[in-house]
Amino acid sequence: MVALLALPIVFGAGFLIVKKYNTQAVLFGTGLLMMLVGVVAGGPEFLPKGVTSSGSTLVDFFLVIKSIASSTLAKLGLIIMAVGGFSKYMGHIGAANALVKVTTKPLAAINNPYIILALAYLLGQFLNVFIPSAVGLAMLLLVALYPVLVGIGCTPASVAAVLATTACLDLGPASGASNKAAEVIGIDAASYFVEHQLFVGVCTALVIAALHFVSQKWFDKRDQAKGVEYELQAKEDTSRQAPLWFAVLPVLPLVLLLTFSKFAVTSVKIDVVTAMFISLAVAMLSDYLYSRNGKAVAASLKVYLQGMGEVFAGVVSLIIAAQTFVVGLTAIGFISAMLGAATHLGFGYTLMVIMLVAIIGVTALMSGSGNAAFFSFSNLAPDVAAHVGVSTAALALPMQLSAGIFRSFSPVAGVVIACAGVAGIPPTELVKRTAIPMIGGLVTVLAITFIGA
Repeated sequence: MVALLALPIVFGAGFLIVKKYNTQAVLFGTGLLMMLVGVVAGGPEFLPKGVTSSGSTLVDFFLVIKSIASSTLAKLGLIIMAVGGFSKYMGHIGAANALVKVTTKPLAAINNPYIILALAYLLGQFLNVFIPSAVGLAMLLLVALYPVLVGIGCTPASVAAVLATTACLDLGPASGASNKAAEVIGIDAASYFVEHQLFVGVCTALVIAALHFVSQKWFDKRDQAKGVEYELQAKEDTSRQAPLWFAVLPVLPLVLLLTFSKFAVTSVKIDVVTAMFISLAVAMLSDYLYSRNGKAVAASLKVYLQGMGEVFAGVVSLIIAAQTFVVGLTAIGFISAMLGAATHLGFGYTLMVIMLVAIIGVTALMSGSGNAAFFSFSNLAPDVAAHVGVSTAALALPMQLSAGIFRSFSPVAGVVIACAGVAGIPPTELVKRTAIPMIGGLVTVLAITFIGA
């Protein structure tokens, strides 16, 4: 059966990604290869709906990429780039650091190291709604919390484990994965956050925090008994100094999105991109009022634009490549074969969710990227949901949340490597500390999903 040829191609793609080949190049290449195999074998039509053939099958392969790129850049891509630019600008003017300083200050009053670690995780997950970079957020928290953590006796390994998981759920309209999930479901990012993510996210975060309290304490006792010690490398605060009132600036986009939505003011509608542009204007005005340097403020717009470019190179291009990969899976007949096999085996909603989450989990663990895993398979959600008779959200939500969870105990994930380096602990040892909280979080996500379905 031709569809089975997809398996060695997919495994080959995973092998190349593990070997540090560029993820986008691997997904583009394997997607085109599967399209070619599908055409040779007389497989189904691979051109997206509404796209007219060029007259040449070979040219049509690249017409697929052009069509996907055009639609992605006009919609989801622009959203993610606008968010990425704003996030970089917040770091440039010191607003992100101000937000972290304000929110972490109350933790200094707590003297129990494991309580403060659990609360640090919850605080980090909250801040992730406004600061969507996993690595950037972890490093900001390390700078802000270092004196407090050292003062009360937190071990370097436990600190690294907690900070490596602070962005594990990718919550909020600023998250690229959240925006992709909202697009797949067919709703706006604010509605997806409030109606689908929020309850599951809060419950899961509480479970993860409790498991961090228990597991970090256990691992610390084990290391102490073995005489194992790690040294936390203090990070100097090199960010630009900004007044503490700048802490409101990173929060502004979410405030706008929730205020001018069906949850509050319905007479005015604001989308994510517009909210980012308005917030950028307010931030630039605030920076001018503080610095009184008009030339420098005007020049700082370049930081925003560079941030948009970096997100295109890292995230948006990944979405385009992942969607090309999925077109290849369709062309070779793998998706229809998978649904047919699931029907034959009697797979219902629960087993389909477990299967998709497992596929995403393996991809995230091997690649170290939750985005690569989720973007590659998120477009399957509508078809699979229709097949098993549930809403698309009932599939897209656990797929999206599980991608970030699996990333947080992958030894090749950027945030894990960064936090392990700061603590002087091997990444493979660090993921042992993150695995228990993450598995508990995954079980919580699935349990709530199945109960609510």
